[in-house]
Amino acid sequence: MTDPDDFRRVMGQFATGVTVVTFPPADDPHGITVNAFASASLDPPLVLVCLDHDTRSHELLASGDADAFCVNVLAADQQPVGEHFAGMTDLDEPFAGTHAASTGAPVFESALAYVDCTVHSSLAVGDHTVYVGEAADADVLDDTADPLTFFRGEWGGRPR
Repeated sequence: MTDPDDFRRVMGQFATGVTVVTFPPADDPHGITVNAFASASLDPPLVLVCLDHDTRSHELLASGDADAFCVNVLAADQQPVGEHFAGMTDLDEPFAGTHAASTGAPVFESALAYVDCTVHSSLAVGDHTVYVGEAADADVLDDTADPLTFFRGEWGGRPR
C-alpha cells in the first residue's frame, strides 16, 4: 500500500487548474477550492468534482441542504480567492464580485469560466465523494487571461 504522503507527492507532479466550487443559497453562500475537477460527458454535459468527507461542502451536498453547485475556473490573478476558499487566508468579502447563477450558486465575475450544475449523481470513494453535476448553464467569461495553476504544491507552478 502506498503511503498517503508519498501518494500526495506523486499526484503533485500532475499540474492542474484551480477552481472554486460554490453552493447556494445566495443569502448564505459557501465555497471550497477544488483542483479535482473534470469533464465527464459532453452529451449530456456533465462534470465531476471530488470533495473530502470532512468538509462543509461535502456535508451540504450529502445532507441535501444544497442540490446544486457552480464550478468557477480561476484566473491567475485570483490566487487570493483560491487561498481563501482553501482555508489558507481570510478575505473580508470573499463573495465580492459575484452574481447568482441559475441555481443560486455564486459565479465569480472575474473567473475564466463557470459551469453551473444540478447534482446528477454521487459516489463515495475512500475519503472523498465524487459528485457529478449536470450543467444547467456554462459560459466563458474571459478567454484572454491566464489560468491559475497548481503544481508540486505551489500556486501558479509550471512544469519546467
